[in-house]
Amino acid sequence: MVIALLGAVILIGMGSVFRHKFITAADFWSGLEKLVYFVLLPSLLVTGLAEADFALLEPGPIVLVLASSALFSSLLAYGLRRPAAGHNGPAFTSVFQGIVRFNTYIGVTTAAALFGSDGIAIAALATAVLIPLVNLASTVALAHHGHHKLRGRALLRAVFLNPLILACLIGLAANLIGSVPAVSSVLEMPIPAGVVQLLAAVLGLLGGAALPIGLICVGAGLHGRLFPRESLRPVLAAILLRFLPVPAATLGLCLLIGFSGPAAVVCVVFQALPTATSSYVFARRLGGDAALMAQITAAQTVLSGIALPAWILIALAVLL
Repeated sequence: MVIALLGAVILIGMGSVFRHKFITAADFWSGLEKLVYFVLLPSLLVTGLAEADFALLEPGPIVLVLASSALFSSLLAYGLRRPAAGHNGPAFTSVFQGIVRFNTYIGVTTAAALFGSDGIAIAALATAVLIPLVNLASTVALAHHGHHKLRGRALLRAVFLNPLILACLIGLAANLIGSVPAVSSVLEMPIPAGVVQLLAAVLGLLGGAALPIGLICVGAGLHGRLFPRESLRPVLAAILLRFLPVPAATLGLCLLIGFSGPAAVVCVVFQALPTATSSYVFARRLGGDAALMAQITAAQTVLSGIALPAWILIALAVLL
């Protein structure tokens, strides 16, 4: 976990150095962000969800706790919209993403460090539950409050043609269908096993590049003073709301329904993670405040080095 956090912070710093000292062309970074948004992140989601093994888990309590806590975080963000971001819609979308989204890589790494292979399986299910929900919520928030102000059919297109949401659906469908013969049956056409293996290998390689390149893009989005005065309120709001009430509510719900053990601990861990790398790319592509999103991502990633271990200790003491 510590290595994952330090690695993320270093990559963000490298992105800032690259952008301002070596590769200053705006077109380069715009193209790199498109690559992350349309290719690398979808590849990561498809492979992660398709290969997740949920067979040994009892998904009911995990789904209930994570879906409920995700809804709580969304309602919390909207309920405190004015104190957090005033009347600035694009700034609110960055605060919103800072509160509801999570860093998958740090989550899986932490779960594996805590509970080994069981932790990885639980983290895979947590990812399968949360990723579609937070991507849908973030897309709707950006469509309503971002610079583009999408309505009607444009809003529906933004939601249902979003590459990350489509990737979630494809990955979950592949997981449910399972084997190559089953896929061939659904598509009513023969598919050689070697083709599927090759496709999986290519998607795996592309997905492996998503998080490091995404973090570099976050660093490249930092400019001027790291936290200018006008950004302090939304940055602090995103930090405090993400690291205090959201994991606390998740822990409280676990206690309320009598849910304990490693799976419950991992649920609290996932709702105490810093925001996702993709938040910045989302903000850039869908009309949010990308500069503010980069600041929130950087600040949360650094401060999660304090917040995340604290919540892990609390969850282990209470839920195990």
